[in-house]
Amino acid sequence: MKPIRLLWGMALGWSSVPATADIWTEPNPVRREALVEGRRFDYNTESFLHRLSFGQLSRTPYSDEDGLSGTVGSTRSDEFYVDMFLHKRLVSDDGRHVAFIRMQRSEDFDGRFDRQIVGYGHHLGDWRLAIAGDVRGDKAEIDVQYELQWQPDPQSRVRLALIQPDAFFNDKEGADGEYTKSPNSFFAHARFGDPEGWALESALTYSPPSQFNDQVLGVEARGDQVRAMLQVDMPVVAGLRPTARVEVDNANREFAFSDRVAPEADTFQRRMQSLRLMFEHRQARLRPVCGVHHLRLRERGWFGDARGTSGLESRDELLGFAGIRQRLSERWTVEPTVYAGRARAIQDQMLAVGDGDVPQRDDNDLHGKLALPFRYVLDEARGGVLTLNPTLRLHRAAFGGGNVQVHWPF
Repeated sequence: MKPIRLLWGMALGWSSVPATADIWTEPNPVRREALVEGRRFDYNTESFLHRLSFGQLSRTPYSDEDGLSGTVGSTRSDEFYVDMFLHKRLVSDDGRHVAFIRMQRSEDFDGRFDRQIVGYGHHLGDWRLAIAGDVRGDKAEIDVQYELQWQPDPQSRVRLALIQPDAFFNDKEGADGEYTKSPNSFFAHARFGDPEGWALESALTYSPPSQFNDQVLGVEARGDQVRAMLQVDMPVVAGLRPTARVEVDNANREFAFSDRVAPEADTFQRRMQSLRLMFEHRQARLRPVCGVHHLRLRERGWFGDARGTSGLESRDELLGFAGIRQRLSERWTVEPTVYAGRARAIQDQMLAVGDGDVPQRDDNDLHGKLALPFRYVLDEARGGVLTLNPTLRLHRAAFGGGNVQVHWPF
């Protein structure tokens, strides 16, 4: 069995900059409900502070390794932030054939989503060809996914995928709607590097224009989207390792309305950019970490039928964080971390129909939070870790939400 001390470096690594599977390193194809209905929830001035403080703390397993990585945190009295990913392979005795499942439950700027991928792959040396599907009870909602992967060693990997969302929709669904321009999404992910030297990870999902005519809601929606991520880990110098990560999400949509009251806007545009810089001291006893996170989000137009509003949502957030890791016993550690910064949020929206209340805000506030994640090594052999993370708001005397994380390499 692996000794507990070794597991600390493998399973209890800091991950304010993600390394496990996330919504960027896995394909995130266009979704019909996102195109037509949009995001079903709104953000407040603490939404991204909560999501940052509830991020998975363990750096492995990677998205191509067997394991379960999950985090669930309370962001409001009626809302959880959920980000879970499970990957498991069944490899033939000769190593040439593999069956696999990937299950993901998470959220992005278009809302919450689930994917249940079941697939088969064939290995040719360092290469693997695979076909998979996001399996649903309704055959009209099945996504088909084709993959090509090159992996010469555990630290290096290139993966390409073509995803056909709702591949059989027009043949199976009937009169409720149809795609007048079929959706496709193209995905690329690459990872190279040295655990102590230079390391690079990048991912891209491009969804060219697709078009759906929803005859129930009386709207025809057309949209395209680009999502990209780049992360660079720099060599350790004097015990200090810097990491930088950039994320971009650009979405464009157009709407044509029929047999209904049209909203003020018939287009939608999102522009999101985020930057995270982190510095971890690898040689100090308490493994101190500090960094900054900047988010810029601009959304304008018709937000979709789920919220029924049009207008503007804009935010600029700059958060700093600093933490340490303290060993309490052979299996317990605590990693207290402080988050603090300023959030500038503007929300100016109106309902398409009716005179109900719509959240309006123009805030420019300081926010702070203390996270106290207690981490326990449950499975010494595999490095399974359970994390209990109570948090406290610092800008006002209040509980900041609880968070539970599971890190379970198989």
